[in-house]
Amino acid sequence: MKNLILIGLVAIMAMGCKSRAYQESSITIGMPENEFKRVNRSAELMLANDDGTKIYRIISTTFIPKPEPYTFFYFYQGKLIRFIKSDRIDDYKFIR
Repeated sequence: MKNLILIGLVAIMAMGCKSRAYQESSITIGMPENEFKRVNRSAELMLANDDGTKIYRIISTTFIPKPEPYTFFYFYQGKLIRFIKSDRIDDYKFIR
């Protein structure tokens, strides 16, 4: 009986880890800013310029640490033009 419970717990843990590790992103180049904010509620606005440039940041929080936990999303006049992964929290200031 103990073995059956142990096997069941291991199976549940394995399925839970797999579903979180391989989620496919719905972010695409050219998507509107309002759609991006709707899909990514955890995105933080890091910079907003008068020329229509906005930069958002998402921090990846996983059980296993990633070498590049920060992703910066660059919007120009309401459209996503590029995104960059980084290991530093303030890289958005240097990458243009």
